[in-house]
Amino acid sequence: MHQLSNQTSLKFRSIKETSNEFLSLFPHRYDYIHAPHPEPGQKADWKTESQHPLSDRLIQEGESIYGIRFGKTTRYLLADIDIHSVYHPRHDPLAISRLVAALEPIGLVSFIPITSSYSGGIHLYFPFDTDQTSYELAQAVQTLLEKAGFKIAPGQLEIFPNDRGFVDGKPALYNAHRLPLQAGSYILDQDWQPIYSSEQEFVRQWQFCQRRNPVTRKAIKKIIKNRRKKYPIVKSGGGKLLNDLNAEIEPGWTGSGQTNHLLGRIAYRARVFHHIIHGGLPVTGDELVQEITGIAKSLPGYDEWCQHKHEIEAKATDWARSAGRSHTYLNNECHENLGSLESKTILKMS
Repeated sequence: MHQLSNQTSLKFRSIKETSNEFLSLFPHRYDYIHAPHPEPGQKADWKTESQHPLSDRLIQEGESIYGIRFGKTTRYLLADIDIHSVYHPRHDPLAISRLVAALEPIGLVSFIPITSSYSGGIHLYFPFDTDQTSYELAQAVQTLLEKAGFKIAPGQLEIFPNDRGFVDGKPALYNAHRLPLQAGSYILDQDWQPIYSSEQEFVRQWQFCQRRNPVTRKAIKKIIKNRRKKYPIVKSGGGKLLNDLNAEIEPGWTGSGQTNHLLGRIAYRARVFHHIIHGGLPVTGDELVQEITGIAKSLPGYDEWCQHKHEIEAKATDWARSAGRSHTYLNNECHENLGSLESKTILKMS
């Protein structure tokens, strides 16, 4: 009986999978998606499997098509452009060039283009060689693309990892994407024509792109810091005004002669929004002066470019008094309809 038990344990012992350079590019295998091969012209019927991770062996058997999600970190970005998208080369030959130019501030300049499937959609893989936090990368990429005028939406342009939301107070799963080089998926040339179906060629191009995409967390964080934030407790017009002020203030000093303008914007933002965002009463008097001074000193370029460091508190006091005299935008009507008062307030604070 003891001998039989040993034989049984040997029989069902898991077998370690051999290393596959191509599949190792996609290490996160939990909550994967799968579907039977669809009929020509039909969409795949995707289902999520959360009971076990996706193995190399299942992918290699090829009986189904598979897709994966992202974990905490990633070493690639994927952009998905549908065949009917306005950004597809058939409809706009320059859209992808514009997209790549938009991503350059975080170091993404080189990609692998492939067909996603027989549908004719295009996947652009942007590999890099250092782990980046998935949600930070998603936020930075979405910010850059939206600033460049791209609309991120299903059927047009999707990014993976995506800027995921929350479900029942917990982070949602990242969206899943189809793995490359399955049925109907081919590497494309510069004219968007299929040219390769080789995993070895995909790996070669991946490694080439990695060397050309010097992504850093510092660059990603810089983009996130300056993104236009959403403030649910501020009305729509006020939200735009607050984001506009952030865009003026947060880059700080970039040259001489900017002190009065920046102090004015800081005073304006603190007087109108500080109590709305952080709670409590509106900041006034010495508290407002300290708020203006503290923010000014913390901004980039202050030590190098501000020529009024010796009198910064005096200037902050002048701007605090100016803000205190402008009562119109502090009443209850302002909180309900800040957008209609925006132009009047700007004139008062200029």
